[in-house]
Amino acid sequence: MKIIVLGGGVVGISTAYFLTQADHEVTVVERREGPGLETSFANGGQISVSHAAPWSRPELPGQLIRWIGRRDAPFRMVPQPDPDMWRWGIAFLRNCNSSRFHENAVRLQRLSTYSQEMLTRVRESSGIQFHHTARGILSVFRSQEAFEAAAEHAEALRDEGVNKEVLDVNSCFSREPALRNSDVPIRGGVFSPLDECGDAHIFTCELADHCSRRGVTLLYDTHVQTIDTVGGKAIGVTTDQGHLAADAVVIALGSESPRLARPLGIKLPIYPVKGYSVTIPIEGRNHAPSMGIADEERKIVVSRLGDKLRAAGTAELVGYDRRIDERRAHSVLKPMLELFPNGGDADKVEFWSGLRPMTPDGSPVIGQTDIQNLYLNTGHGSVGWTLACGSARLVSDMISGTQSDVNPTVWSLGRYH
Repeated sequence: MKIIVLGGGVVGISTAYFLTQADHEVTVVERREGPGLETSFANGGQISVSHAAPWSRPELPGQLIRWIGRRDAPFRMVPQPDPDMWRWGIAFLRNCNSSRFHENAVRLQRLSTYSQEMLTRVRESSGIQFHHTARGILSVFRSQEAFEAAAEHAEALRDEGVNKEVLDVNSCFSREPALRNSDVPIRGGVFSPLDECGDAHIFTCELADHCSRRGVTLLYDTHVQTIDTVGGKAIGVTTDQGHLAADAVVIALGSESPRLARPLGIKLPIYPVKGYSVTIPIEGRNHAPSMGIADEERKIVVSRLGDKLRAAGTAELVGYDRRIDERRAHSVLKPMLELFPNGGDADKVEFWSGLRPMTPDGSPVIGQTDIQNLYLNTGHGSVGWTLACGSARLVSDMISGTQSDVNPTVWSLGRYH
């Protein structure tokens, strides 16, 4: 089949990879000048298989109230005259209860576990390098109350087959010696041994090159204007460079997906949530961590990516505003430097912001739409890097008519209807 994938981020390029593995003729259409230049560009770098949990936690509504008016709050909303924002926010809050959180977390856990398996296959078969490490991720806690709650949650996850180790403070220091230099107290941690780290942007670029060598057509600087249909069936797309015919089309445009789907009568429950990252060069410093770190109370993650140290976090509902607010960016840099005061050269910091395509329940939307041969692979939120290869394989299997190893229906758009 001739297939067009809309979007050249980590999700879109991974989709192209699995489709070409299934012997389809694939074209990727990307509006930017290269692959992975939006949300995939400078994310947190963590492949968080063991704690890919939805943001819609039962305790979040109370936290949101306490954070009102704080410019440095982990989650901040700037009201917009946008009905989509309010609809999304109400749906998000409806998911902030124990039963829905558990259901959503289990769904996300299944896909993240499957996706790690697919990522391993991609890495081993392609041989691409992207500063990959598999040393696990250590979640650290600054307060005793938060540590005890996390330890209880880790024990509950054992019933779902998720193995996590609860560590006292000395065990945290033994696992990651760089934490001994922390400027803040650490009460304990939870170690997830299966989790990994890697540079999503390098992965996306390297995989795009690999796909190109296998015959995938990569169209950059190309803007999609419409998805073309005849008789309820997708037949291609119209771009600013002309019409492209196809037997199937995959929407993998992240936060831009709802805008392109709406004229077709497809309402996607996706809204952009802006996040920030900071990157500093390590430059020979010997106090940078060797594994992924999650500062759960400051809502940031820290990853060592080659010769750089990166932290990412915060969430802002500000519509499609991609501008960098340096105060918000510093709210990510500050807790990283508290944990690792000599982890790198903060005078050479690089700030970045990106839009996460979030759904109210925290899981992506994957599968065929009501329009024949039009498929969705979008809405991955803050875990697009974690879920990219798994969701790509699912879409490839659907288009190819192949039985998937996991049931894909739980991630379909139908769960919102």
